[in-house]
Amino acid sequence: MPAFTEFIKHVGRGEKGRRPLTQEEAREALTMYLDGRAERLQLAVLLMLQRVRCETGEEAAGYIQALRERIDPDWQDLEIDLDWPCFAGKRRQPPWLLLAAKLLAKNGVRVLLHGHAAVDAVKFQIESACPALGIRQATTPDEAKTILAHDDICYIPLSAYCEPLVDLLALRDQVGLRTPLNTVARGLNPSGAPFAIHGIFHQGYEKLHAEAAQRVGDLNMVAFKGEGGESERSPRTACRLAGVSRGEIYEEEWPTFLEGASGKHGEISGEYLRQVWEGEIDNSYGTHAVVSTMAIVLKMMQVCPDQATALEQAQQWWDHRHA
Repeated sequence: MPAFTEFIKHVGRGEKGRRPLTQEEAREALTMYLDGRAERLQLAVLLMLQRVRCETGEEAAGYIQALRERIDPDWQDLEIDLDWPCFAGKRRQPPWLLLAAKLLAKNGVRVLLHGHAAVDAVKFQIESACPALGIRQATTPDEAKTILAHDDICYIPLSAYCEPLVDLLALRDQVGLRTPLNTVARGLNPSGAPFAIHGIFHQGYEKLHAEAAQRVGDLNMVAFKGEGGESERSPRTACRLAGVSRGEIYEEEWPTFLEGASGKHGEISGEYLRQVWEGEIDNSYGTHAVVSTMAIVLKMMQVCPDQATALEQAQQWWDHRHA
């Protein structure tokens, strides 16, 4: 078994000598740390070296494997359809993704939302809006089963299913940069759902997410640059995405869905989302964000065969949400 310093050397040697870790090396490196066989400083150095040159799909896949081994397998008994990680938070817009998730659940898609509220304290965190929308939170698989049996949607915090990652994500506060584990957090899929939707901050990372998902055996997922880095489409721009469909990587582009709209919004709160959901307030941007996000899911899940049909179906569900 190699010493942890060997992994650092592989990544940090000179220009001609360095190389990325293989998937198995990345899995072993993180496992060593989680088992107490490596120091926090050593892991931080390794992660920052990878961050500087951008982690690879292999490295992300190895880290995902190591962390999935720490997740209680009882979470996989929930029979979830759609895994929906929420790790970025929102600054410019409310988390419209919650209305898309709520509407999918209302139409029979079982959704598991999960995230970590302390990743960026200056942003409005997704879980903060859940109570106003009646999206309940669980901290154990049994609690989640009870909620899902009634609601078809549930939110679970990262601390409930992968406690070691909570401490590791806090490295960002110490080093000032996100680490590859911010990418990895979105790919954990604690319930083993057959479909997943990932939001990213930087265009290009969608391909890395797709490659990592394929390498760990995930059959269907989609990743795209979301509004604020969340798994929510901005309807103001074209959307380039990458994903896995039945185990094969693919790429796709969705055209602009709302021309000329502003990307800023005044009130960001769960109560505002509730008012839009109930029809007390009309918000054109929000409606387009919900419909276009939901359409991506419907096409990925093969509920609809193409983009136009998916957008039409999503719009119908939104228009008739109180029927």
